[in-house]
Amino acid sequence: MSSVAAADTEDLLPAFARDRAGETERHSRGVPAEAEQTLAHTAAPAAVPVLALEGISVAFGGVVALQDIDLHVAEGEIRAIIGPNGAGKSSLLNVVSGLYRPDQGLVQLGDRRFAHVPTSRLAGYGVARTFQNLALFNGLSVLDNVVMGLAHRRRAGFLQQIIGTPWARREEAANRAGAEEIIDFLQLTEARERIAGGLPYGLQKRVELARALAARPKLLLLDEPLAGMTLTEKQELSRYIRNARDSYGTTIVLIEHDIGVVMDLSDRIAVLDHGSKIADGTPDQVRANQAVINAYLGVAHDDDTELAQ
Repeated sequence: MSSVAAADTEDLLPAFARDRAGETERHSRGVPAEAEQTLAHTAAPAAVPVLALEGISVAFGGVVALQDIDLHVAEGEIRAIIGPNGAGKSSLLNVVSGLYRPDQGLVQLGDRRFAHVPTSRLAGYGVARTFQNLALFNGLSVLDNVVMGLAHRRRAGFLQQIIGTPWARREEAANRAGAEEIIDFLQLTEARERIAGGLPYGLQKRVELARALAARPKLLLLDEPLAGMTLTEKQELSRYIRNARDSYGTTIVLIEHDIGVVMDLSDRIAVLDHGSKIADGTPDQVRANQAVINAYLGVAHDDDTELAQ
């Protein structure tokens, strides 16, 4: 695939190319065109993935961060991305959220396809993200932090908000009601008026999750949500993440280093190593994959063994 140059690029495959590809496939399978048309009318349409990556490659100078990555995430799925340090996991989320422009490949969000995801429109496309490091407004209350997750919904202008027009007041009331619902859902009610910066670390991580969930995103990207937490805190936050999927239908993509949590929480797991995808499947499939075992435990390559002799 050629290098990507334009942002917000829709489907790059022309109609005639798709038709020709379909004709070639029919000939290879020995299916007459008439039969193919009948099959097309009777077959159920394939479900559009919430997220699809096609041939994503990213390099910084001479260092390859991602190489030809394909990934599909189905609706309502908890999808984990794991791998050793430096495998390219955060780079992949940065491509999905538009922070990095891929050198090659496409990102599909629902029925929209992009050469470069426009970050400013991310919330409007139903995507929310948390980062490795906490990014709370430490001087604001828990409630105000969660309300900030709905800032993109504001339509009243600054002057209208200052004056307190009826429209601005209704908008503010709706946003606060939505934030209160998420606070209740994540059992943060007792801390709702407390200053976020004074909370224990585990609660701060939960507030960050609440802010991300406030807008009811279709796709939630979690970058190491359990990092630095105690075992009890990890178990609690894992339960809230699963409940978010079950209660709101949120599709979740997460990066996490705690393999035990990943295996228990995820529906499917993709494994990266040195920027390439080396495995993709259910937790049981990934657990038994020799390439994954080698990536995490390390193996002696044949040339290394010969040098050691």
